[in-house]
Amino acid sequence: MISLKIKIFILSCSVLFPLTILWGQTSQMPSGVSFQKKILLDRYVSEGASIGDIDNDGHSDIIAGPLWWQGPNFKVAYAYGPVNYFPITGPGLEGYATNFFTFPSLIDGNRWIDILQIGLPGTDSRWIKDPGKKSFPVSKPVPEPQYRKAVVNVCHESPVLVNVVGDEKKELLAFSEGRLMLGIPHKRNKEGWQVFPISEENQNRFPVYSHGLGVGDINGDGLKDVLEKSGWWEQPVHWDGITPWSYHPYPFSEGKGGAQMFVYDVDGDGYNDVVTAIDGHGYGLSWYEQIDDKGEIGFSEHKVMTDKSEDNPFGVSFGQLHAMASTDIDNDGILDIVTGKCYYAHNGRDPGAEDPAVLYWFKTRRHADGSAELVPYKIDDNSGVGRQISVGDLNGDGKTDIVTSNKKGVFAFIQK
Repeated sequence: MISLKIKIFILSCSVLFPLTILWGQTSQMPSGVSFQKKILLDRYVSEGASIGDIDNDGHSDIIAGPLWWQGPNFKVAYAYGPVNYFPITGPGLEGYATNFFTFPSLIDGNRWIDILQIGLPGTDSRWIKDPGKKSFPVSKPVPEPQYRKAVVNVCHESPVLVNVVGDEKKELLAFSEGRLMLGIPHKRNKEGWQVFPISEENQNRFPVYSHGLGVGDINGDGLKDVLEKSGWWEQPVHWDGITPWSYHPYPFSEGKGGAQMFVYDVDGDGYNDVVTAIDGHGYGLSWYEQIDDKGEIGFSEHKVMTDKSEDNPFGVSFGQLHAMASTDIDNDGILDIVTGKCYYAHNGRDPGAEDPAVLYWFKTRRHADGSAELVPYKIDDNSGVGRQISVGDLNGDGKTDIVTSNKKGVFAFIQK
């Protein structure tokens, strides 16, 4: 048994295989999915990574903070702004990068990708026009780009840029100035973004460092709703941009809340369910089956992981699930979940802080009796996640790949 572990460890240094046998377990079926790990950077530059064609050459690139790696080989890095490397620990906020999220998007409507930057919760967001036109080699001093105003006071630790209301542009979903809101680029690009509140203002209800936020059609009316750790907000038909959305309380997390939340039909019964981490600085992953509760929408919790490995059928338990993504990893037509441990999310003060910085994907497996489960497959044990993890086809082979950035560095996982 010892020699088998050594052999797997040696192989994992260059090619990462799916976890077909979890230690102490033999009941898990092979996934048929494997990844090759690329270490793009071994220093702390950002809490998140994203994917977009920055240089408009038809190939996807990888972005982390002010850096981007040119696809499809990702061997050359460029910078569109000054590059700072941060310590992984420190008093107060010193042990945190000032870059948390980068969202590549066509903000101004031309054919070049722009980048929306979001820093520490509570700071103002900003965007950079056409960074692929103005990038520089990392080896040389890089000037400040022209930053343009976006949404001020962006709170919450899981903001998302997504098309919520169904128009042509994506909106920034976050908390701002005590409200749950959507931020939309102004028609005059040099002005700050327009803010459309979803909720009434309540500073206690929407604190700066909040966790657990997502988008999806909960009630099946074809409109995307917004959910956070304590309930969901129903999008009105023909919303006027002023009227607050109807709030439906439900305790998806009674703790801190987790990360990005996802809405899809886990068990295949035709009704959308919810998948969420329970505590981004602790433990817990669950999916909530949508049920009829006396004529109203209700949910039934199915625990996937807790702080005890014996609570998972495959013996898996890890904490600090501070970033999540949903995608069809194995191309079976059903969405899966990608997440991992956020390395030193609170500078090493969280429970399990010294455990391996793992990265997993959870296969959505439906059974003939109508039940379902999220089956864990380990991708890596020395990278983990930050606050933003992104998925997409990096090399055009039709398979989903993964990029992540945190205090360990910047990584790409190319599906074989």
